Order: sequence, then C-alpha cells, then structure tokens
Amino acid sequence: MENHISGSWTLDKYEVKPFVSLLKEFSILEVKGEDAEVFLHGQFTNHIKNLGESFRLAAYCQPQGRILALMRVVKYNDAYLLILPTDLVAGFVKRLSMFILRSKVTIREAQELSVYGLIDPDIAPPEIDHAVLTDGYLICRVIDWNNKARVMVVGDAQTLSERFTGVTDDAALWFKSEIESGTPWVFEKTKEAFIPQWINLDKIGGLVFDKGCYPGQEIISRVQHIGSTPRRMIVLKSNDSVTVLANTDIFQANQAVGNIVMSVNSSAETVVLAEVSLKSMEGGTCQINGVSFSMSTLPYSI
Repeated sequence: MENHISGSWTLDKYEVKPFVSLLKEFSILEVKGEDAEVFLHGQFTNHIKNLGESFRLAAYCQPQGRILALMRVVKYNDAYLLILPTDLVAGFVKRLSMFILRSKVTIREAQELSVYGLIDPDIAPPEIDHAVLTDGYLICRVIDWNNKARVMVVGDAQTLSERFTGVTDDAALWFKSEIESGTPWVFEKTKEAFIPQWINLDKIGGLVFDKGCYPGQEIISRVQHIGSTPRRMIVLKSNDSVTVLANTDIFQANQAVGNIVMSVNSSAETVVLAEVSLKSMEGGTCQINGVSFSMSTLPYSI
C-alpha cells in the first residue's frame, strides 16, 4: 500500500546529515484571482487575509466540523499555494470549486512545483511558521525536532533538483519528525475522522476564534466554549515493530478509546500520532493491534 494513502511509513535509517527528502506524499494547489484572498479566508479555520510571510496551518471542514483536509497555506508571488496530501486533492478541488460561484478565483494543481522536507538544513531558515522567498523558491520553517531546524522547501521541480543534493524520496524520517513534534496530517483514510481540537490544531496555530464564518465553525466554536474537549492528540511509542495504518482503533481494557492519525515503524520501535479520549490518558498505556504502547509527551502542552 502506498505510504501517502496508508498514513504509515517504515523507517530504515535514522541518520540526519542533513536530511533532504522529496515529499511525494504532497501536492500543491495554486489559487489566484482578484477574490482569492476573501474566498479562501471564508473557507478555512485560520486567517488567510494579510497572510504576509506566514506559513500557515489551516483546516477545511464539513458543516459538522469534521476535517476534510489539513494544509499549509503560503503566498507565492501573486498566488496562494495550498500544500496538502495528494490523495485528497481531487475531492478537495471538486468541493472547494462548488463555492466559487461568481467569485474571480481559479484553482489548479501546480504540477510544476515540488515540496522538499529538510531536517537540520544547510540553509538559513526563517522564524517558525514563516516563509522567505530565496532564489525563486520558498523556504518555509516548521516546528523544530530534536533541537534541529526543519523546513519545507517549495518551488519549481527542476530548480530544486539542481539546488539540493543527496535527495531521497523516502519521507519516513520526515514524518517521524512530524509525529514526534505533534504535527498531524489528514489523509484520505482519516478524512472526516477528527474535529480540529481533537488533533490539537488550537494548540499549534491551525485554528483561531477571531475570524468570520467558515464551514463547521458553529460546531467547532461550541466545543471551545464548553471549556474543554473530550479528546486530544498524543504520541504513542512501542519497542516492537508494528505496521499501524491510519484510522486504526486504539484500545484500553478492551474498549476502543481512540484512533490513529499517522505512524512510523522501524526495526527498533513504532511511533504513532494518536487521537484519544482524555480519560484514557490517565492509564498511561494502550493497545494497538494487540501490542502495548506507552504514552509519550509532546513538545507543547495540551
């Protein structure tokens, strides 16, 4: 099964020297036009107006508040680029296009662009969650991992292939760094499985409460006004090597308590990003596919 469909990766090497990977799991949509900013601002869980140099995490939800797609949004010349998993692109474009109506907006898949993931890069990164345009490509900083800077580089595929050497198309280490830094991605297998707070988007800058309406806002705001969410995202680890696919149930005392967001396994361990009930977190351990996993801390508070 292809990695970007399963939400599961197998990691053979842990080397970071620095690490440069072509993130083939992602595609890039280009949205432009006179009304693009206003249109996108009214669709997502985060601010799009006055984006500036931000590299912004945002979700697109259905009316019941469940996430249809999670993406990074960045300005590139006169367009907005949406970086999201490839297996969501077709359905996302079809649904989003339904709401353009008379707005002056165009959406296309920018197949000439690629996304690279770099850990401990040999380039100067901007501030976290910001992007800078250098030599025609974007350097986009995300949260650090193991005290190493991480960036997603976005630009013309040919230009990037000439600029960076030692590139691998095995993104397992990149997604391990995403998991351990508490950064989720939603794939086809987990589409409509989560509301934003369940996967900590309010804690990592992907959800705000000071903007206008967007699909699902009423449900999402209601959860926030209650004062607490019954579910949160955590990291689970096991010393066993287990293939765990996204959208797999998590158990505790034979009761289902959560769901897999993403996972990476190697010969030495399995690391999982999981959405679980708050009550189950009191137990400290749980089971996935019959294997015991311990709960690990995130680099931010939930």
